[in-house]
Amino acid sequence: MNSLLNALNLNRSSVADAYGLNSKKTDTSKTESLTDANSSTKDTPKTETKPSDEIALSPRALRAQKIQAMSKDFFADGKFSVSDIPALVSRLQKDGILSDAQVERLSQNGINLPSQKPSKQSLQDFIDDELKSLAEKSPNSPMINTLVDAKNVLSNMDDAQSPVLAQKATKVFGQLTDYLNSNPTLSDSQKQLWQGLKSTMQVASSMGMQQSASGQLSSYLALAKR
Repeated sequence: MNSLLNALNLNRSSVADAYGLNSKKTDTSKTESLTDANSSTKDTPKTETKPSDEIALSPRALRAQKIQAMSKDFFADGKFSVSDIPALVSRLQKDGILSDAQVERLSQNGINLPSQKPSKQSLQDFIDDELKSLAEKSPNSPMINTLVDAKNVLSNMDDAQSPVLAQKATKVFGQLTDYLNSNPTLSDSQKQLWQGLKSTMQVASSMGMQQSASGQLSSYLALAKR
């Protein structure tokens, strides 16, 4: 009897194998495993990355960016004149390049804003005219180097945050202050241009300094009060 049952079970297994029933069960289990694996992969959270343009700029980089934009608007074409000084100071204050305290300090230390009828001549052209005149009349004048440095500052105002440019502007400001304090013979229009150049150097030197600027800058600013 037992041998008969064993024979029947063996036959059933053989029939199942013959028709592929057992292999279907195996394939079904494999498919279920793959489905579970794919589901696990899809459920894995993705790490989001922010576009590079969303990366916040540091305060220093943002300030430098604002200075470059200011330079493009005021100095890039070489036509900055005495009449532009009030707008320049206002822009620097609005953009936070100069603080309210710095603007107040500039006013207290002798910055000269133009009168109601300021000269329209650009400071670059004024410097070129003065350099030409000095080369003909006083080729050894120390003012030649001063004016060359002043022109360099005006041409590189996009880098006004640089300590090197700020120091040069501070140096030129002091030299122009000494020159004007020597009471040179100047017409009203010439004096206005010299004063405007000095004031522009004063502003440029402040742009490269912190609010509590001291030392060399303070010593030169003190000269303007004389």
